[in-house]
Amino acid sequence: MFCSNCGAKISGKFCSECGEPVTVLDTPESQPTDWTQEFNYEKLVSLPKVKEMIAKHSSMSKKTVSGEEFLAIADKIIPLPISLEKLTSVAQPISARLGIKTGKERSQNLTIPIGTAIVSALCSLARHGQVLQQVHQFEDGCLLESTLPSDMWSFAGTLYVTLRKTQSGTRMDCATHIEGQFFDWGKSNRCIDELFADIQSTPA
Repeated sequence: MFCSNCGAKISGKFCSECGEPVTVLDTPESQPTDWTQEFNYEKLVSLPKVKEMIAKHSSMSKKTVSGEEFLAIADKIIPLPISLEKLTSVAQPISARLGIKTGKERSQNLTIPIGTAIVSALCSLARHGQVLQQVHQFEDGCLLESTLPSDMWSFAGTLYVTLRKTQSGTRMDCATHIEGQFFDWGKSNRCIDELFADIQSTPA
């Protein structure tokens, strides 16, 4: 028998895992499946265990100095005829309209289940303050689109993470997109390195 709230195996009138009164799921069709093989985003994030994992990693997120805050500090330390913060706020949109941009791409086949990969990616985004903006669902996986916060290295950008189920595990395609500058001084590569490392090490 299984708890209808968290899916834990139970015996008795209350679930020992979540404490909820037991509603028995005793038919083969209603018993919980292995979520590590689930590729539907909505189904994954509706699971109590997955919610708990994402919340835990979100609580680890550290406040960092944004690019705008860095320039404001520089203006106070190094007086110049014109404010760097104000100059950048004008120059960046113009550069973006001119098509100036930077970013990196990387792909890899991972030998981990698709559900594990998606949940680990969500945990990584939460821990690094990369706020999820959109999710595009596919028949074998999904695309996670999140913010790439500005910092002393670059303007704000977008991080795209595509995860799709394969016969041996998961196909991961990752890309960053930052408008308004030619170089990000290694920021995109560092971000992608962290993401790949997190996905292959985050417990699920």
